Amino acid sequence: MIPKAPFLKCLGRRLSRWRRSSALRQLKCSLAGFTLGLFLASVYGMTALYIQNHDLWFCIITTGVLAACAGFGTGLSDRVRTNVMLMFPMLCSIRGKNFVLFLICTLVIQGPVSNTMENVERAADSVICGAELAMNQTQQLLQRAANPLLPALSKIKQMARNAHSMAGRAQNFIRALTESVWHVARTLRNVLHFLANIGDVCNDNLGLPYQKCTRLFDEARENCMELLSVFSFLCHLLDGFQPLCGLARVGQLFCILPSYIADHIKNAFAFPTIAAFDQIKKEFEFNISTSINFDQLLNNSQSIQDAAQKIMKEVSEELGLLQELKLLLAYLGFFLLLFMYLQAVLYKNQYLHNDNFENIYITDQFIELDRKRSRQGKAAVLPLSHRETLAYIRPSSLYLTVRERRAIAGQVLSLLRYMVMTVILIAVDLMVFWVFELVHHQAQGEIVTQAPVVVAVNVNGSGYASDIFRDIAASFDILQKGNITVLSKKCLMKPLEPDYMRYLLIGLLYGFTLFTVIAGGYVKRLQRFVCARYHTEREKKRIQYLHRHILTQRGSLGKALLRAVQRNRIDQPHDGIIPILAKHLPGGAIIARLLDIGKKSCVACGKVLKTRGHDDEVHICPTPRCTGHYCSLCFRLMGNLCAICTAPLTFHADQELDSSDEEQASLEETAVTSLQPGQSIGEKRGKERKGITISISNQDHSLGINGQTGHQNVEINNRV
Repeated sequence: MIPKAPFLKCLGRRLSRWRRSSALRQLKCSLAGFTLGLFLASVYGMTALYIQNHDLWFCIITTGVLAACAGFGTGLSDRVRTNVMLMFPMLCSIRGKNFVLFLICTLVIQGPVSNTMENVERAADSVICGAELAMNQTQQLLQRAANPLLPALSKIKQMARNAHSMAGRAQNFIRALTESVWHVARTLRNVLHFLANIGDVCNDNLGLPYQKCTRLFDEARENCMELLSVFSFLCHLLDGFQPLCGLARVGQLFCILPSYIADHIKNAFAFPTIAAFDQIKKEFEFNISTSINFDQLLNNSQSIQDAAQKIMKEVSEELGLLQELKLLLAYLGFFLLLFMYLQAVLYKNQYLHNDNFENIYITDQFIELDRKRSRQGKAAVLPLSHRETLAYIRPSSLYLTVRERRAIAGQVLSLLRYMVMTVILIAVDLMVFWVFELVHHQAQGEIVTQAPVVVAVNVNGSGYASDIFRDIAASFDILQKGNITVLSKKCLMKPLEPDYMRYLLIGLLYGFTLFTVIAGGYVKRLQRFVCARYHTEREKKRIQYLHRHILTQRGSLGKALLRAVQRNRIDQPHDGIIPILAKHLPGGAIIARLLDIGKKSCVACGKVLKTRGHDDEVHICPTPRCTGHYCSLCFRLMGNLCAICTAPLTFHADQELDSSDEEQASLEETAVTSLQPGQSIGEKRGKERKGITISISNQDHSLGINGQTGHQNVEINNRV
């Protein structure tokens, strides 16, 4: 018992050391997982903030949640650590490619598409500004056409005030002059009236005696006729004495001279004086008239403001879908990352519960297992046949399986389609910017023109005042010759220049995606490596399953080879007339060689046999009436036995032959008698076929065999 104490102490120290090392290893793994989770969250946050240009608070919240889940999950749980490690190889798979394409799509929408939308909106604003400017210019033209002297209104008012002051002084002078003239005029009027009316007064005064005399004779005749009614004819005697009254008109001859003087004064002095006063009055009279004729026809159903609002509404409707898509993509990246984590969980679940899932890799553990079974005398699978090498590969092999090549080709075509769409969007953005930049460069200068409407002011009259005001009006004609700006810089659009660094980033991401797609077939193998690293026991079971699966496939192909040869023999057509004649006629062999008729082929692989000079490559069955012709490779792989005359003996219960076939029975009997004494067909076949591996695929109706010495591998495609 004493010697056992040091042993127990040593064992205890080893256990404690192992526990400490295991705990230290677990601590290192936890710290590495925690650091990996924080790194993954940091990469996501930087991508969302600086590349996708998301909101700051959204980036902080999502990055914090992702850092907490990924950091503590990978640091404390092996399952979460495994799932996170599985996500990295997924970047080279279809899901990873979709994630990177989503990132590229976000950059394209935030870059070229947003830039194009911004330039279109700026162009719409420029159009609206131009419409409003045109309206304002039209109003300005109308105002200038209606009021041509408004720009010099202050000067006109000042000149008007000066003219008013001068007019006041002139008015006082004219008033004093007018009063003096009126005094003289009244005196002259009285004199003129006296001189003009003296003839009438004279005639009135001197013409009264004659009128009185005549009136007396008339009254006397009337009274006489009333008194002498019967003798009234006697009263007419008074009419004879009435001409005596003409003697009273002799005094009117003195009134002719004043009348002549009055008429002469009226014609020679009064009318010229009145005309002179009228001329003086006209010198202080003037008239200013302004005539404007302006016709404008506006045949529109809505105002400029309504048209501008309608344009902006249509532009907003066209760009609304892209704006909604941009907002949707802003929050889809985080959930897409969660979806990739879910895909990693599903991959690990398939790995743990499905033995046939992604179980095509010949690892070092598989090779060691095969060597171990070979040393134990059990069936081995290595080396693989040519057909098996197409399905089962080494993890580090540069060769890609058919499925991997097809997947890579499909992903490359899909990626090229996205690249073409992105190039088109970038080209549209550059073309829009180039066109607007060209317009901006060409419209740097202003186009100025003169006013199309000029108003003329006419002052009618020929006096001194008219000349003064005519000069004043003419001095303002130059005020109407101002310039009008037709094309102004106020509404000139400055296009938004594309972000070339974003274009470079998109190109780099496409290059990275193309690299991951091409290298995806190799990088994706790391998923199995990660699962095998964290689930070693499960990997051993999968290796054992793969070994059994290959052996099962090979075991079922040995009998299929014999059945295929039998079917080929039964379905083989008989020789025609020409080959039979070529065999029996003299010189027929030469004719057959010239016509390429009657050449024998291997009944196993269908290879044309060359009988002249190649006897070591052709084997003809020595059994009488047996038509078996084989190439040396097929005959060696079949155990140096003819599959036509001896193979039916090995079928037993697996295949029932027609007992009435006497020819086949005689062939079997002849083949049995040709064997060595004491050796059965099964023993000989077992010796010769030991170590032969045969694979067959019932696909194209033709036979193909590849063999090697030692462990011989046969591949047969049976074509019926």
